[in-house]
Amino acid sequence: MYNPFREKIEENNRDIDYISHSLQGDTAALEALILRHQSWIYNIAVNMTGDIHLSQDITQEVLLKVITKLSTYEPDKASFRTWLYRIVVNHIINLKESKKEKFFQAAENNFPSIKIEDHPDARSVELSTGTGLLEEKMKMNCVVCMLLCLSRMERIVFILGLIFDVTDKIGAEICDISRANFRKILSRSRKKVFDYFNVNCGLLNRNNPCRCADQARYLIKTGKIDAAVISSENSLGTIHAMLGDAINNIEDSYYEFITLFKSQPFLKGPDMVQWLRNVIQNNEGINISIQNSENRS
Repeated sequence: MYNPFREKIEENNRDIDYISHSLQGDTAALEALILRHQSWIYNIAVNMTGDIHLSQDITQEVLLKVITKLSTYEPDKASFRTWLYRIVVNHIINLKESKKEKFFQAAENNFPSIKIEDHPDARSVELSTGTGLLEEKMKMNCVVCMLLCLSRMERIVFILGLIFDVTDKIGAEICDISRANFRKILSRSRKKVFDYFNVNCGLLNRNNPCRCADQARYLIKTGKIDAAVISSENSLGTIHAMLGDAINNIEDSYYEFITLFKSQPFLKGPDMVQWLRNVIQNNEGINISIQNSENRS
């Protein structure tokens, strides 16, 4: 799968080629451009918000901005990747704070304690069919919820720099900050999340109290969730697989920490093709944008 965060000039040239044809009225080229980036936008939004439905809305809103502003893109000033994902970052950072964000931001010391030890009897509950899937979903939710304890800038830098392997050069361009500041924020946010998981999460240390299976048993026992009705998300594979890179096993504990995030599913973004066709057909602003571009050329 195409990875927009690899430094390949030919890939940026392909984006520019799609843009050129799109501004000449080629809707197939515009669809191809959107389809190259929609899943990456969506997965950034999911990790930033922890909300599938909100992330779908964000993806649509960002793509609409991209389409309507496409004629203003100037290749001489920035790569399309930088231009596009800066729109993504600015859009998400400027969103109204969600209830979920407020809850985690208000937690003591930013990172709430998981009190699975308060429910020792949960371990005696028999696991039912589908709980393995529940465990995986709980792990994903836990990982994303911990990110919500970070500030939005810390969160986006963590997502780009650690989860998606974006270099400090590309990350700094996208976030519109210096490379030194990008590295500093990444180091700070990584330490916050690592320190929490290192003393709480049983996936990193078997002596730690929190277990996905124990949490699953407790939620099933208390009737807060029904394992029988759980369905899997539409995934394209793991984030690690989508990146196509090996995780360097420099330090065992840190290797497991990185794996914890990169083993999360890379979700298939909402299908924007029909939505895009409807928008182009019904939204006169997009047609005007394309026509104006043609008139200037």
